[in-house]
Amino acid sequence: MPVTHGVAGSSPVRTARKIEVSSKKVRLFLCFPVMYYVYIIYSTSHDVYYKGSSEDPLRRLEEHNSDKSRYTSGKGPWELVYTEQLPTKRDALIREKQMKKWNRETIERAILKSKS
Repeated sequence: MPVTHGVAGSSPVRTARKIEVSSKKVRLFLCFPVMYYVYIIYSTSHDVYYKGSSEDPLRRLEEHNSDKSRYTSGKGPWELVYTEQLPTKRDALIREKQMKKWNRETIERAILKSKS
């Protein structure tokens, strides 16, 4: 089971869903926070890690396992071993760039720390 941790805070908001009320089109604005994640997946068949970012790491995992990602294609099955929640897309991209510099020891230490 993936572990999620990170910083909560203000985040971008998605809006605008049209609905019909009394035969008139009314705009209803739904507001809910959009969180961003960095994640690490592990290939059990090739013994490699992949780091990425997404709004939906579980959907992204499905894409990796369906060979919809060029780098991870043909290297599955993949399992989600680490997630970290961040408040903005910018923060997630910065963190992903940092994580891509990690060596295997640092990756595995982060995974172990997130499970405790």
